[in-house]
Amino acid sequence: MPQAATRKVRPARRARFRLPRWRQRILFTLVLIGLSMLTAWNLTRSDALEQARRAEARGDLVLGLQHALDHLGRQPWSHEAALVAARCLSRLDYADEAEAYYRRAGRLELSDLQIRAYGLVRGPHPERAIPAYHEILQRAPENVTAMRRLAAVLLAQHDAKELLELSDRLNRVPGGRVIGEMLRGVVYHNQKNPQQAVAAFEKVLELDPELREMPASRGLFWNHFTADLAASGRLAEVSRHLTRLLQNTPDAGLMNRLGETLFLQGDPDAAERCFRQAAELDPSSYAPHWNLAKLAIQHRRRAEALEHLKRARMLAPMQYAVLYNLASLYRQLGQTGEAEQVQELIRQLRDRPVATPRPANGQWPRYAL
Repeated sequence: MPQAATRKVRPARRARFRLPRWRQRILFTLVLIGLSMLTAWNLTRSDALEQARRAEARGDLVLGLQHALDHLGRQPWSHEAALVAARCLSRLDYADEAEAYYRRAGRLELSDLQIRAYGLVRGPHPERAIPAYHEILQRAPENVTAMRRLAAVLLAQHDAKELLELSDRLNRVPGGRVIGEMLRGVVYHNQKNPQQAVAAFEKVLELDPELREMPASRGLFWNHFTADLAASGRLAEVSRHLTRLLQNTPDAGLMNRLGETLFLQGDPDAAERCFRQAAELDPSSYAPHWNLAKLAIQHRRRAEALEHLKRARMLAPMQYAVLYNLASLYRQLGQTGEAEQVQELIRQLRDRPVATPRPANGQWPRYAL
């Protein structure tokens, strides 16, 4: 047997694979970076963001804000925590403080833009909400909610031109016609343009006979509508509308309006019954007592008139009309000292500067909000 055949064949050695040194350095650097990031994550990790989400969802805004700020203290780069903090601040009526967190949150969703804008409406500078709502309408041109809330601010700003443009815009949007016509009617009512206001309010009734879509309270609608009908000389329609309405829905203001209408139509007895019912329905209202006083003066029942005027003055101490009638009645009764005291109060009120009205506690007109 040949020697070559009997020689054992040695297995070949496996080649050892080694990375080049420059690659080893890169890999080592990446491992160090990963370990550093893991360490940083462990140091900054918290459950505060999840707790903030849950607190906000259940309406506990103060707790939600605390957890969101705690998370931001650990992870200042967290857009979501900044957004939760901003929303909570807006809903807590800290609109100015919320703005910095909205900027940190980056691009906002439409729902977050609505929260931000509504917070600005309720804040100390509601006019800042106007560009916020324009931003929403640029992104969602048919957003009825944004248009309604924008109308609230514009009404407070007395911007009739933009309000009428907004009304036209609402009329072109599906589901916005009733709101648009209501807004138009309110603008013309405030401008003392009763014929145009009546036309708009009649359109509201045509589109929404049950007033289910109309965003205002029914009392406000009927108060404005019947006042403008009366100013347009359409007293019979006022009487018809209010008589039908008050059969099922007692309302002190509208009952008083019906009494005034019946008086103008020459039925003082029916008017007096309405005024007395209005006074019973709302004991805090001065208007029925003032009207009862005027009826009593007309029938020369001065003692009764004086009682009603005193009551009206107690309920509305700053009403010029009540004070003028009271001063005049005191003179008729020969009580010049009392008449002069009331007249002096009138002079003081006349000289007092008139403050610009501002809705209290953020209660803006409901038909826009």
